[in-house]
Amino acid sequence: MFQKGQDIIWKGSLWVVLILLVSCSTSKPFQLTDVSPKYREYQGSDLDPHKTKDVIIPVTKNRKYDSFIEEAHRTIALLEFGENIALRADSKKTVGDPVEKEMQAAAYLEEDLPAVITRLPELIQINQSLIDSTPNDFDGPSIGRVTYELGNILESLRQYSPKAIGIQNAIRNLRSDSSNYNQGRDIASPDTKPEEADPVLISNDDNTPKKPEKIVKKEEQTNKISIKRLNRKTKVTGKATEQINEMVKKEEEEVLSDEEKKDKEYTEQIRNGLVQVFRWEYYRKPKYLEKILATHPIPRVRSAAALALGRLKAGRVTLQTAIDKDGYQVRPAAYKALSDIGDKRSLSYFIAGTKAEDPEVIAVSFEGLGKTKDPAGRELILTQGIASEYVVIVSGALRGLAYHKLDADVEIFSKFLKSNEQEIKEASIEALAIHGSRESLRILEQVALEEPSLTMMAIDEIGKNPSLSATFALIRLNESMTDEKFTKRIGESLLRRKAFGKYAIILIEDDYLRAEPNERSTPISYIKNKEIGLIISETKKEFAVRMGEDIVTDKYIQIKMESTLPGARSAFVTGWVFYPKIDIIEVKQLGSDGNSGKYSQLKKGKHKNLFNPVDGVKLPKKD
Repeated sequence: MFQKGQDIIWKGSLWVVLILLVSCSTSKPFQLTDVSPKYREYQGSDLDPHKTKDVIIPVTKNRKYDSFIEEAHRTIALLEFGENIALRADSKKTVGDPVEKEMQAAAYLEEDLPAVITRLPELIQINQSLIDSTPNDFDGPSIGRVTYELGNILESLRQYSPKAIGIQNAIRNLRSDSSNYNQGRDIASPDTKPEEADPVLISNDDNTPKKPEKIVKKEEQTNKISIKRLNRKTKVTGKATEQINEMVKKEEEEVLSDEEKKDKEYTEQIRNGLVQVFRWEYYRKPKYLEKILATHPIPRVRSAAALALGRLKAGRVTLQTAIDKDGYQVRPAAYKALSDIGDKRSLSYFIAGTKAEDPEVIAVSFEGLGKTKDPAGRELILTQGIASEYVVIVSGALRGLAYHKLDADVEIFSKFLKSNEQEIKEASIEALAIHGSRESLRILEQVALEEPSLTMMAIDEIGKNPSLSATFALIRLNESMTDEKFTKRIGESLLRRKAFGKYAIILIEDDYLRAEPNERSTPISYIKNKEIGLIISETKKEFAVRMGEDIVTDKYIQIKMESTLPGARSAFVTGWVFYPKIDIIEVKQLGSDGNSGKYSQLKKGKHKNLFNPVDGVKLPKKD
């Protein structure tokens, strides 16, 4: 009986383990062959969009969500594959390489793309509705995992929605372009059999026909076969698209007036120029953008090239040349790009820009002056920039002033926060975030708590600061706020900055951080209620400490906090505090998929899940 009971327990344990293993398989890989088996030969090749990334899709065990996620990933993979085919074929044609492999893939894509593109708007609507209904269909960490996946899918669908028709047209042009096919079709096919001569008939004297004799062996007949090039009466050369365009052009020339023709040519020239700008920015090729800025005939295209150089932080000399020699339409874009770069060698251009007539040029010039951190530039900002009557100039000057990171400027930003102009308020918040000092972060905290219209912006600007002080500020805000949309954004920011660890919240009104785990040791910093510190360690043994009329036995906790001593060398100080005087908050990563987290109050036992469905936060997997 005892052995039989053990067998029953053992079998039951095996079933439990099996059920747990099945329930834990909540994701699966996704490959190009999952779109269609006919793409098997391209899987793992340079054309495969999944070659450089591992795509893992979750299995929610909810048919509605699983079927949509699989369909959406097939759509995205097919569009990525089509884009790769079009770009690779265009690149090969430029250098004269054959495109047979791309042509074969284009034949498959030409069949699959129309249905996918037609359904794309509907997929976006379904995606949004599923995101809204996720909290009703899931609970716990599953909400974060599913919402994160749907958010990434929605971002990819919206990214490819405006490009889908262009990808389809590129695939069609690749198929219709006659120069992509094998040359030499003038040669007769080797399968074509030559005409055989009539068999020779040998007659008798009485004219009685006899059976034909074989007078040529098979080998000899094969040797006598010859292939000749046939003369064609008409021969059409050139690409099919060029011929079609030529026919359309001839028809339009008969209908359009000279002015309409010029307008059409000009529009087409702008379109082609902007496409080139976007292409070279995407591939990060500033030399080609510099060439467009210097030589393209249309100012709008040159302006786009200038702005792209600014985003790439390149082409300073070419931008300065454009300011010197180009017209009024390009100069503002070149000044904006120079301001984005913020090089000290452009100081003379920024000073000249502050005297321009265009307020936009003046604004970006003041911002560029601040990035150079030149004392003369700061003086111009203080005397002219923030004193301007134009809101846009004041905003640019405030952002420029912040780059000097001087403590005296914090008061100026606080003053402009009280402005009646919303744009100046927002510029002041940006300036405080750029300044990045502890005082600036405290002011941003106050704005987040007292200005509901600016709360979200203040939270985002605090999140951009990578310092530990910004992490403390976010935790303080999370403890003070009750609105779910704000605490959710704070949680996303904590996950994005990977602020995992335990944090102490001071519970007592007035006390000191001690140099040693002893109430009689040297105080090294003043602490007060609701201050935040990062927990470093704790003592192995417990201590008895008098708290009021009671004697409490517990451990000491070592924490790192912002220093409150005036003139301290370091912004942070590390010391010891008695455990009953603090509450502990833990921000930790949950799950093997690395896209969910938890914010816990360890003493009170309260916790909430944090997730980021908007920005696609990717966290490292748990060891």
